[in-house]
Formats: sequence, structure tokens, C-alpha cells
Amino acid sequence: MAQQKHVLLLVETSRVFGRGVIEGISRFAKEQADWIFHFQDRGILEGLSPWLRNWKGDGIITRSAVRSLAKEFDRLKCPVVELLGDGQTLISEVRTDEMITAEHAIDHLIKQGYPHVAFYSHSNSWWSDARLKAFETIVRQRGLSGHVYPGAFKGDRQPYPPWKPAYEKPTLQWLDQLPKPVGIWAVADSQAVRLLESCWQIDLRVPVDVGILGTSNDELVCRLLSPSLSSIDLDASQIGYHAAALLDQKMNRPTPKRSGSKKRPKPRFIPPGGVVSRGSTNPIAIHDPELAMAMQIIARDAIHGLTVEQLAQEMYVSRSTLERRFRAYFKHSPAHEINQTRVERAKTLLRDTALPVHAVSDKVGFASPENFVRFFRRIVGKTPRQYRLQFFHNITRDVATD
Repeated sequence: MAQQKHVLLLVETSRVFGRGVIEGISRFAKEQADWIFHFQDRGILEGLSPWLRNWKGDGIITRSAVRSLAKEFDRLKCPVVELLGDGQTLISEVRTDEMITAEHAIDHLIKQGYPHVAFYSHSNSWWSDARLKAFETIVRQRGLSGHVYPGAFKGDRQPYPPWKPAYEKPTLQWLDQLPKPVGIWAVADSQAVRLLESCWQIDLRVPVDVGILGTSNDELVCRLLSPSLSSIDLDASQIGYHAAALLDQKMNRPTPKRSGSKKRPKPRFIPPGGVVSRGSTNPIAIHDPELAMAMQIIARDAIHGLTVEQLAQEMYVSRSTLERRFRAYFKHSPAHEINQTRVERAKTLLRDTALPVHAVSDKVGFASPENFVRFFRRIVGKTPRQYRLQFFHNITRDVATD
């Protein structure tokens, strides 16, 4: 029987992302390890509490926004997995795949009908710079009309610089000068809130003139706003799960010989969960209420085997009329939308549950697993099993090759 390990969690409980990370760590421990956790409620900018400075345990998982923690960790002399850092002294070892995140953001805004896309961040941190770089790369590759807020705070590159009144005027000017309609990807939900407030001040209609997409999907914040905020779910639980797997490997390795220089860890990139669409990027509800209704029906019934014919019947329109209106607005067919909805649901089940493939097949409306496998491979380019293995099997394999 494996010996119990004492693991210290220095992960913020004040933010939805940190709480998601903790959930993923807990899930790994229940499935794979025998750990005793030590943690406390904390904010993102807190250092090491005095009572922890002489802590003796087996490993640490941390989201450190305070540079001085690096020296504290050296003194504690145990394996550490860093999930934030400053990008210089402390390096994130498990992090969001920003390129895939940018693809999700741009795909969503274009799909919602915005001919122009933009990126907003009022601060320069390593993680916000990574999202900006990914946005610029995708925009360039696709030949899109892309715009970037030029007034980002240049300060001392804190991980989470606070909003300042001085940022308001340049944000209003930028919004006013953007071509309309425009879909804006905000680097975080907290900054999307600032954009929404700015739009109110200069009478820009959200989502008609400006669509706003946040990042992190803090349900409390997103649903509180009017209109409700669309946001990218970063799948913090998966980041926590992979971080725990990495720490488990580190704690069970032989202690390496100390050398004069430390090798920088190679980050492990975790894809986001996808876009959670809400009112702030839903101009279709203004332009074509019937198409908005069709999208609601698809979201509700696609996984129950909805067909285009059934959709047309529920909408009281002919199939040809439905096809024509979908192609005019979305540039693809209603069948494509139904298929994508089913695929995204299947991906979530394959990634976040241990359900066998035949059970996933049943939950997304297929009569036989064979048909589901063919359907999934045709759209995704991988079998369901291959898709699942990239999230679970590679956890230990990746660590072994670090």
C-alpha cells in the first residue's frame, strides 16, 4: 500500500479558476493517490503564511503571484508544481493552451456574425501576453480584420494588476473608434465587465454593436450581468488533475542530485473546455428571433437525435427555408450545427468522465456505438478512444519524458 503523502495547496479560493483547480486536484487524489491536504482560504496575491514557513511535508501545488515565494519553496525542500508564477522566476508547469483558447474565441465571435474581432486587456502579464500573441497569430493566419487595445498597462507586469480610473478614458476612445459590429475577446471575465460598463457609457448596444466574450466562465459574474456574459471555460479542473499527476510523479521520483543551475520546466498545455454562449454575444436574438429559437432547440435536443426535418417542423417552416436562413446567417447548414453540438457534448463526456464509449454514444443520441465512432472520427479526425487518451493516458507518459 502506498504511503500517505502530505500535500500543501497554495491555490486561491477567491477565484473560480483556483476553485476549479482544487476540484481537479481532489479528483486525482481520490482516484490515484492517498494524500492528506493542507490548505487555507487565500487570495491570488497572498504570500506564504508565517505558520507555513516551517511546514514539513511531501509536496506543494501552488498558483504563486508573489516572486518571493520561490525562495520560500527552496527552503521547504520538497517537490513543487507551479501553476502561475511571474513567467520569469516562477514558471507555470501546467497551463491553458492559449492557441486553442484563441481559436475558440475567434471561431465563436465569427460564428455569431461579427465581421470584425478585437482583443482587450488593460494589463500586461505573461499569461495575458500569451493570449494576445495567440489572438494575433490566428487573426493573421485567417486574414481577418483584427484589432488590439493599445493602452495596456505597462507597470511592473504583476500577474493581476488592478483596474485604475486612468484606464477608463482610453478604453472608451478605443471602443468608440472600433469598426462595428465587432466581437471583442476580453482576457478575463473581470475585464469583460469593464468593457460592458464602458459600452453603456457611450450608448453602444451589446450584443448588436459590440459582442463581448470573457475568459474563465465565472458563473456568478457571467449570470449577474445584463446581458449575461459569454465566456470561455478554461477547464481549470483538468489543469488541477494534471498538476496533481505531475506532483505525484515528482514525489515518487528518486531525489535528483543538486546542480548549480536549475532546468526550466517544460509547460504542459491543457485545452480549454469551450465557449459558454450567453447574451453578450448573441446578436441573432435581435436580428432574427426565429433563428435564435432554432439555436435554442438545437442546444436542447441535438443530443437526443434531433434531425433537420424535426427542427423545421418545430419551427413551423419548410426545410428549404430553414436551410436558406441558416446558410445566409451562419454560412453553414442546420445539420452542421446539430452535428457540432453533439460532438462538443461527446468531447466533454469523453474528457471529463470515465463513461465507456457505448454510454457516451447513447447520451449523444446514437442508436449504436459503431455509428457514433464513425460519426465522431469523420468530424474530429480521431476515434473517441484516441480523443480521450490524449487527456488521460498522456498524463503519466508526458511526466516520464520531462
